[in-house]
Amino acid sequence: MTAAGGQLDLTFDAREAPRPDRVAAAERLADEVAARLGEPVRLVVHDNRHTMVSFRRERTAIQLRVHHLFLGCPPEVIEALAGFARPGRRDGRREASRVIDGWVRIHRGRISPPRTGRLQARGRVHDLQAILDRLNADHFGGSVEAKIGWGRSGALPGRTSIRTGVYLHAARAIRIHPALDREEVPAFYVEFVVFHEMLHQVVPPAERGGRRSIHGREFRRRERSFPGQVRAAAWEKANVHLLLAGPRRR
Repeated sequence: MTAAGGQLDLTFDAREAPRPDRVAAAERLADEVAARLGEPVRLVVHDNRHTMVSFRRERTAIQLRVHHLFLGCPPEVIEALAGFARPGRRDGRREASRVIDGWVRIHRGRISPPRTGRLQARGRVHDLQAILDRLNADHFGGSVEAKIGWGRSGALPGRTSIRTGVYLHAARAIRIHPALDREEVPAFYVEFVVFHEMLHQVVPPAERGGRRSIHGREFRRRERSFPGQVRAAAWEKANVHLLLAGPRRR
């Protein structure tokens, strides 16, 4: 791509910039990375909420995919993007990832929140809102502010594990796998899964040794304090096959 010239604007926010400015910023970033790599770069700018940076080698260029929060980033972050895509030692890519992760943490507010849609809490068997309200009063002093509802995932053929729930930090929302909404799944197990996801709001991810720990020491301590934790873990171990079968058809 042709360089647009000028200095990088460290206050640039692609969410508010006009399209011509976004295109110019993307061209500058592609040229800066290409200059450091010594080979052509085809830049793809996205708004993905999970994978911030990825690349693949094509015949004539490197395709580099970056979140729009990297538009206007400073030279050290540009060097990290180049280092991430540059063939070489693993320790070099590890250092590049550390710099990239640091930039993402600083500008996490530019990541679009997930679209939760309309959450349906009342299931065929279990009422998630009633469970959340009871747990909130009994274990969190009413401090948890989160929406809750059943997810849409179906059966999981060939899988040996299941993600029973997820907490979406940006949306302050909890989704529970619909495989739990059946008579064979006891209320005490659903309660523990909801408690676990609520705990993610109370004990947010922590940074340890440059890595992001989701289930850190404090999280595990609070989780073990739940009265039904041992019983729920034992039930899950004995009945994971039931959960992997997915929700019953209505």
